[in-house]
Amino acid sequence: MELDRPFRGSEAVARGEVTKGQLRGPGVVCLGYDLYQAAGVGVDQVSLARAGMLRHPQGAVTGLAASVLWGAGTAVADVDVSLAEAGRPTGATEVLVPGAGFRSRGAVEVRRAELAEDEVVSWRDGADGRLLRLTSPARTVLEVARRLPTVEAVVVADAVARRTGIAAADVVALADRHTGERGMARVRAAAALMDPRADTPRRTRVRLGVLLARLPAPTVDALVTRAATGATVGALDLGWPGTAAGVLVDRHPAQARLCAQELLEHGWQVVSLGREGRQPVAQVVADVATFLGRVDRLRWRDLPDLRGRFPRRPSRPRVWV
Repeated sequence: MELDRPFRGSEAVARGEVTKGQLRGPGVVCLGYDLYQAAGVGVDQVSLARAGMLRHPQGAVTGLAASVLWGAGTAVADVDVSLAEAGRPTGATEVLVPGAGFRSRGAVEVRRAELAEDEVVSWRDGADGRLLRLTSPARTVLEVARRLPTVEAVVVADAVARRTGIAAADVVALADRHTGERGMARVRAAAALMDPRADTPRRTRVRLGVLLARLPAPTVDALVTRAATGATVGALDLGWPGTAAGVLVDRHPAQARLCAQELLEHGWQVVSLGREGRQPVAQVVADVATFLGRVDRLRWRDLPDLRGRFPRRPSRPRVWV
């Protein structure tokens, strides 16, 4: 028997693989009623999901645990840190179970829900062919968005969408199917803010901060090309093509200058913000607002004088690091 995976203690004792004394000893960790795992193995969302499925094989893992299994582990870790800093409880491992008569025990939270066939996916758990039942990516995002604050939900939703290919329309269609259930307005609000092109949780937070500050909506992962040839000039984390302005987030100064060189020669205004992740998101958003205001002033300064006097000098593009 593999002790590094969750197992039922009563079944292991009945098979003679462990003793009751060993279950009470330091060699194993109790994950819940009759659920154990070897002490040397870390307890994380994946191990708790396996434990939940041992107890409820007819259910499906959902929420943040399913998001981790769909490849959004970095985003989930970022959300857990954000919730802890805000004094909110971090996300529990959730299992949706059809029918009644079940309750939460230990670190696994059990909720009753009827799941359609297209809302459940069998996920291969390791090379031995074992399977876990997960909610589909769209249903996973729905469950995350109905229970978390909107910004945290979008951070996870962007990561899940980037790795699975789902779109905001898929989440909205699922919310329409469950109209009348609690939290569907929150789900639709989060879906409206999704953008899988944001490749890190921090860049998602900066994008949302820009939108919440009522600044012009940026193009995420903007690719600048030459109109004549279609050749790529450069890429920006956030761009405003209408004003030829863009932002690089969390780049090393040398890397930022290298990325911005051709863009500057092409006539774009570029700013590098974030100090490689050391600057608070709120300060980054404030710097974006300052940058956009400066770009707007430069645009007006470069216009010819309407009376034909005091001609303006064209401003040269710059990169601020």
